[in-house]
Amino acid sequence: MNNVELLNDDDQTGELEDSRFPIYPTLMTLGNAICGLIAIGFSTKFLGVLAEAEGYRALNSDSYQWLQWAGMLIFLGMLFDTLDGQVARWTNQVSRFGLHLDSLCDVITFGVAPAFIMLSFSEVLPARFIQGIAGIYTLCAIMRLARYNVEAETESGVGNYFRGLPSPAAAGAIATFAIAMPDVMFLVNNPDPQQQKVGIIIYDISMILVPLLTFALACLMVSRVPYPHLGKQLASRRKSRKNFVRLVQILFAVVGVLMFRELALPVIFLYYLCASPCSILWHKITRYRRRPSLDEVA
Repeated sequence: MNNVELLNDDDQTGELEDSRFPIYPTLMTLGNAICGLIAIGFSTKFLGVLAEAEGYRALNSDSYQWLQWAGMLIFLGMLFDTLDGQVARWTNQVSRFGLHLDSLCDVITFGVAPAFIMLSFSEVLPARFIQGIAGIYTLCAIMRLARYNVEAETESGVGNYFRGLPSPAAAGAIATFAIAMPDVMFLVNNPDPQQQKVGIIIYDISMILVPLLTFALACLMVSRVPYPHLGKQLASRRKSRKNFVRLVQILFAVVGVLMFRELALPVIFLYYLCASPCSILWHKITRYRRRPSLDEVA
């Protein structure tokens, strides 16, 4: 008898809720929410610093520490989000309560906090446009998590693929740019003209790329594009050769991307975001080319 059947038993509901309440998984899940709340606070703090500054040149790498810490807290929330499920399985405390609590906390850390981080990238685009994208991102993250809950309860798990971009991956993509900004500002304020020029180019591109990327992430979250569940696929015993090739690709990508230093994490996440849509588009193009024309059939 599983936890769902136990929770649906009207005669034993009160007793079981007291004796089988998932204490340790709940603490992990709430840790995720706390990370999101602190990340929102740090992002708000940086927005205050940004509002008082006279142009981005007045800011240095130390000023961007608030934003960097906010991005790091997103990743710490991802760690808690991973651990709560593992702890629930280890302690045999998997429940519907944990499923819904997890999504509610994910809304804070992976839906609201990344939107606040994105508001910091408002040097070039209009403020109203940036605020609109932030709202769209948060709403799409909420719908993505709600759809995930419904599918988890009505279907046999998510399998080796997610339907649509997972909200933690979307949040992580935005957080990587926040983490990289102190290094970018170090280049911007570098006395070496060559490094300063590179830093300014990266800064200007980030001010446009991050808002547009956030909008694309919102669309991908509510899409049906399949994204691989890397943890399950690497742990699976099936298709071990394919998994080994994928692991080798990841290792080479990490080594190659680390050469870019400041852009290491953003490029890794962009690769994950673009791999599935580009693969689907490539298969459609090749299938269309292979389709015989009417003249060839005749």
